[in-house]
Amino acid sequence: MASFSSLGIGSGLDTATMLEQIKAGEQTRLKPYTLLQTSYKSKISAWGQISSSMSALQTSVKSLSNDAFNTLTVSSNKAFSATATTGANADSHEVTVEQLAMAHKIKTEGVDSADDAQGEANNGIRTVTITTGSGDSAKTTTVELKDDETSLNQIAKAINKQDGGVSASVQRTNDGYQLVLSSKSTGSDGKISVKVEGDDKLGDMLNTSAGGRPVNGPDNGDGMYLVTEAQDAKLKVDGSSYTRSSNNISDIISGVTLQLKAVSEDNKSEQLTMTRDTGAIKTSVKDFVEKYNALLKMTTAASKYVQNDTSGLKDDQVATQNGESGALMGDSTLRGMVSELRTAVNGTYGSSDADITSLADIGIKIDAATGQMTLDESKIDAAIADNPDGIADMFMGRGTNEGMAVKLGTIITKYVGDPDTKTDGLIKTSTDSLDEQVKIMQTQLDKTQKLIDAQVERYRVQFSALDSTMSQLNSLQNQMNGLLSSL
Repeated sequence: MASFSSLGIGSGLDTATMLEQIKAGEQTRLKPYTLLQTSYKSKISAWGQISSSMSALQTSVKSLSNDAFNTLTVSSNKAFSATATTGANADSHEVTVEQLAMAHKIKTEGVDSADDAQGEANNGIRTVTITTGSGDSAKTTTVELKDDETSLNQIAKAINKQDGGVSASVQRTNDGYQLVLSSKSTGSDGKISVKVEGDDKLGDMLNTSAGGRPVNGPDNGDGMYLVTEAQDAKLKVDGSSYTRSSNNISDIISGVTLQLKAVSEDNKSEQLTMTRDTGAIKTSVKDFVEKYNALLKMTTAASKYVQNDTSGLKDDQVATQNGESGALMGDSTLRGMVSELRTAVNGTYGSSDADITSLADIGIKIDAATGQMTLDESKIDAAIADNPDGIADMFMGRGTNEGMAVKLGTIITKYVGDPDTKTDGLIKTSTDSLDEQVKIMQTQLDKTQKLIDAQVERYRVQFSALDSTMSQLNSLQNQMNGLLSSL
């Protein structure tokens, strides 16, 4: 748009100021759209904060649905360690480690140089096939070597490039350079066999089918020597014997992974003890109270109503919403969400004859006006000591009786969705609608601004024409005055 500064020169009128005033008056047409857009953005921001707080509460509620009451303290043992998951039960077991699983390892006879060719120079291709395990679970690694690719270093490089079931290295020993093949799997599932085709000389060095020639034992026909035998883990749990290919075993005790570390001393068993961690119950309950209170505080602020100030308004004026009111004041979705949450936490759960059926029974008092929770730590300590199963039933439910955490979880998912199942909630629906309104308001603002700019430009052109006309009239008047004065 052209500058206003040159206006008024010809006419002597302050048309530049007049045009600025006209423009300012026209800009007021944007205010309704700006106010609406700001309101929508404030609502989106408020929902974002509430959604974040709801998600934090959702995490806490999920803990009270399972983990808080299934966290176990596991004993420390010498021959093994154990990790308990949510599927484990508080119990004790007798465990004896009789043998550790070992990975199969074999080596070649020593040679003078790791870079000298070990195969025949027959201008052909030889194939080295390395197999780990047997049957359907067998893994095969195949490498093809040219005449100038049969040194130990080149063989090791070719094998490792395939990233198969074995790793290869070249080691310098007192007996010379040796190619060492190590299985990546422990136990009999990782037993290595090697077969060379197309090169008898290299085959004599590498062919191995019986697990490797014993260093100080009889010749079994294998080209490579045994370093470590493929060995399964053997153990006893509660008197029953088990054989596994790995030292990490998770299919014997439900919900427990055993990590075998050493053979049991004197073949004596050690006791694995898993006890319920009652500290996890209190920690989870305290976290729940904290997260719930934070959410209620946030929803109260977002829905707060402050009466409009109508003093000084004329009869034809309408009061605007008080700026101290919450961004979501009167929002039906928020009102419904808070109502459902407060109803759930004030409810009773479990069988009617149970000792613990509500939050009040474990020391949580709920303010009737604000909905805020207050935790009596001495009372919850006593409840945890006396009846942890009763607390678990109240939160988790038992049989056909729904628990509080389960009910709260359903409500929270309804509003914020669930990232685990990739579902959206009502809050997402609300914010998506608000986002659309923000875009609509921006479109209206852009359109109205163009109309304002066009209107102001029309006035500028008219004022400019007025200046030109007045300038011409003033010039004519001066000429007439000059002519008359000469008569």
